[in-house]
Amino acid sequence: MVPPGLRVRAVRPGPNAEARSSSPGERFMMIETVKAFTALSEEFVELFMKHHPVAATESGIHDYDHLLPDDSPDGVRERAAWLRDLEQRLVASVPWGELPIEARVDFALLRSRIATLRADLEEIHVPQRTPTLFLMRAFRGVHLLMARSFAPLDERKEAVVSRLMAIPDYFEGACESLGAVPPELLDAGLELAVRGPGFVDDVVRRLMRQFPGESERLEHAGSRARRGFLRIHDHMEKLRAEGRGADEPFAIGERWVNYRLDREHLAGITAADLEALARERMEWARGRLEEEARRADPHRTWRELVVAGRERRPEAGWLREAYAAEIDRAKQFVIEHRLVTLPEGERLEVLETPLYSRDFSPQACYLGPAPFDTHASGLFQFTPVDARRDKETQARQLAGHCTAVIPIVAARETYPGLHVLQARAAGAGTRLRRMARNDAMTGGWAACAEEWMADEGFLTSDPFSPLFARLAALRRATLALVDSSLHCGRLTPANAIALLAGETMLEPDEAVAAVRECCVAPMRSAAALVGATALASLREEARERLGGRFDAAAFHGALCDGGILPPTLVREELWERLGAS
Repeated sequence: MVPPGLRVRAVRPGPNAEARSSSPGERFMMIETVKAFTALSEEFVELFMKHHPVAATESGIHDYDHLLPDDSPDGVRERAAWLRDLEQRLVASVPWGELPIEARVDFALLRSRIATLRADLEEIHVPQRTPTLFLMRAFRGVHLLMARSFAPLDERKEAVVSRLMAIPDYFEGACESLGAVPPELLDAGLELAVRGPGFVDDVVRRLMRQFPGESERLEHAGSRARRGFLRIHDHMEKLRAEGRGADEPFAIGERWVNYRLDREHLAGITAADLEALARERMEWARGRLEEEARRADPHRTWRELVVAGRERRPEAGWLREAYAAEIDRAKQFVIEHRLVTLPEGERLEVLETPLYSRDFSPQACYLGPAPFDTHASGLFQFTPVDARRDKETQARQLAGHCTAVIPIVAARETYPGLHVLQARAAGAGTRLRRMARNDAMTGGWAACAEEWMADEGFLTSDPFSPLFARLAALRRATLALVDSSLHCGRLTPANAIALLAGETMLEPDEAVAAVRECCVAPMRSAAALVGATALASLREEARERLGGRFDAAAFHGALCDGGILPPTLVREELWERLGAS
């Protein structure tokens, strides 16, 4: 059953058919156009990785593992100038109508990526107003090197030390970029910065256990990194004391919400359309939730059943085992029910969420395999209960990991969720596609994975799981409404927290984290609803086109294999892959 909402609208730079030339001259022109575009596409990949060394590490390109980016004002201006020049050359030198279909999709992807990056740098001024951007880059730059075993630890250790040593200078440049920071974004930055010294201590301790003979050198690098985190924290405190940015709105505004929907996600809808869709989906999800509650227990409301379900919890010390068991069960279920074919050699590790990101991910998160690494593993990261907190807070944290929720999280994040999507997309044809990470595709795929597994009968390990799956759909729709409404100025953060807690029974800590994520990363949460609606519509269209030839595994595999693109672009090649063009 396809939920109510908008159908996919094809947005493409040219006809949805392979360009065919009728003469040698035309074929020569096509070859030259493809060469020109390939050169510009490769330039984008190479220089993007050079400008964004942490993103390069995440992608599995290790030429810059020892570096952090230049986020000083000069560095930001240099990136913006490069993107402007690249876009001008791309438009001037590549007549996209002469490209074959695969290259036309890449062309649209590259235009989308450049437009989004330029808007962030030149119009929304993300580096001037978002301190969490710099903090997350420093954290992730070190965490990726520690968590992924792409090389022996003694080799990765050298890159870790280099990045720890670079943190003070990196933050010095970042502080120069920060201008009038809105209070909501400043508070998020301050809360994140205080995690820095503890994170560094943990890294240094782990390295000292493996390399005791280098303790003095490691402690020196750690000491520099700690000073860097204290420096940016002090700078943000100074901004707050001076009142700089006190009157600045965190919201990017409806114009830029519409821009992201159109240029980043190629969705063909406006913020008003999205919010109408979100309200419609909320009503639909609420109805399904009530139906499930009546089926489970006609004498209790769904809210009463949610409270009861939260009481069924694993022991705090056994969370890793609880998640690992459900992940293994999800993998076997996907294989037995042929939901999607798993890529050969895929691997998944279960780890604790790193300290710095626990406020943003109070439950769990996923870090995909690096597409350019050989035999890369995906990392499922769960957030443990904080033993330093009071008993009441610990109980609330553990309720977020109740046994009804764990299989849903396993399906969403691992099998057939984000892990399968990213593991298969790692083999996409071009480097541009392999590094693509569109939020509508990732969020939409994760949401659909929950639905597919629920529909196929996976949610049997806890009697409350089907109810919580319906609740997850309600939360997703409500978050989309919150995200867009916040950035269009139609909702305040306090009202957004109250809406999420009231409508979807999110725990206070979870509601605060969700709204903080919306404020810091505009339209990331809303993109999940955009993508889920598009993918569900594509699935129904495939059933209509293929009839009895429809095969779920083939369809889901075809969605993944082109890369993590906006769903509209996935559609451009989908029918040819499925033999339904």
